[in-house]
Amino acid sequence: MFAPARGTRSFQGDELEQRKHLGNLLLEWAQKNNFLEIQLPTIEYSDLFVGSNEVGENILEKEIFFLEGKKYALKPEGTISIAREVINQKALDKVSSPLKFCYLTQCFRYERPQKGRYREFTQFGIEIVNASSIFYEVELIFSMNKFLREKLGLNPILKLNYLSSSKIKKEWSKELTKYFTEHSDKLNQISKERIINNPIRILDDKQVSKLKIIKDAPKISHFFSEEEKERIKEIQKCLRSLNLKYQWDENLVRGLDYYTGIVFEWQINDLAIAGGGRYDELFDKFQTGKAQKKAVPSLGMAIGFDRLQLALNEVNYEWPFLRNKEEIIYVCYLLPKVESKILNLIQDLKNEGVKVETNWDSQDLASHFKYSEKLGIKWLLIYGEKESLNKEIILKRQYKNYQIILPLDNKEVLIQKVKRTVEFDN
Repeated sequence: MFAPARGTRSFQGDELEQRKHLGNLLLEWAQKNNFLEIQLPTIEYSDLFVGSNEVGENILEKEIFFLEGKKYALKPEGTISIAREVINQKALDKVSSPLKFCYLTQCFRYERPQKGRYREFTQFGIEIVNASSIFYEVELIFSMNKFLREKLGLNPILKLNYLSSSKIKKEWSKELTKYFTEHSDKLNQISKERIINNPIRILDDKQVSKLKIIKDAPKISHFFSEEEKERIKEIQKCLRSLNLKYQWDENLVRGLDYYTGIVFEWQINDLAIAGGGRYDELFDKFQTGKAQKKAVPSLGMAIGFDRLQLALNEVNYEWPFLRNKEEIIYVCYLLPKVESKILNLIQDLKNEGVKVETNWDSQDLASHFKYSEKLGIKWLLIYGEKESLNKEIILKRQYKNYQIILPLDNKEVLIQKVKRTVEFDN
């Protein structure tokens, strides 16, 4: 069996260059917003992600890749790893708040691969820890919205909702369980399985989201306190003052259960490319013992790197490395033995920023032409017996009747002539 594992991929060529460029843009945006980059481990203790907090299971256990029984897990997302890192390093006691982190990391979920979703995937995320003001989420939403639209040229739909405390969500869950039990005949099997243990996730099921029973389901807004209602009004007022267009969607719950405040999501063609929210209770799970738990209000967001790359290609995003693609020089070497001066020339060209390729197995000009043509290389340096005797090398433009003879006695002049000729043609 030599196929890649299901839901995994390898990257090379232009696709890999796209990912490098996109990653650099995201990290550049984060650093301009003063986020500290952090590299996260691939493996965590599985208790971080399943069945050990009061809010509910953060990730369904069946979506976890476990190791050594169920002792360890390949991390399925980055936020909880950041929370663990903050507590483990006692960062709240050492560094002025808020703490701001960004990361570009590999994550793993055991789920059915589909468009833009894989079992191994890249996640870009940012977290703001120990930050209570609503202006943090307003600034984050506004800044990322400008980045997606102005920097990347996308036109996503921004959706918002507000989720309350775990106590309120439990009351809401009871109402949803009662409601969906009465209408279970209209749900798919996955949603039916969630009725008792996690009915909120039914609202997140894209397969049933358009059904009338979903639209008519009990809303969490019926349980809001006056303070929460005022907080929502203030957030909406701030976003309107920034002329930021959004849709308020009371069925937007996100896929993770730790959100306890504003949640937001950017969608393109009904696929979420980015989203996040406030999670003021997440750090409670790390505070054990009888001492009163210290509030650590926090928020964050993540970008589905693979979906974002897909969305950019679907709108024909102009990748700069394709527009400014460097020219490659192909060396047609026709002698049976290697001459050191040609190896030195090749290395000197590379040192001057010129990409050089050759095929040492090819022995005749026709083979070299054929091979370089397959690679799409336009410029050739030809060196054979005649050129060796005359101490020269031929620079030829493939597909055109153009070539010049360059003496080998002055390498600096030769290299500059090659660079200027190729750059002018490009």
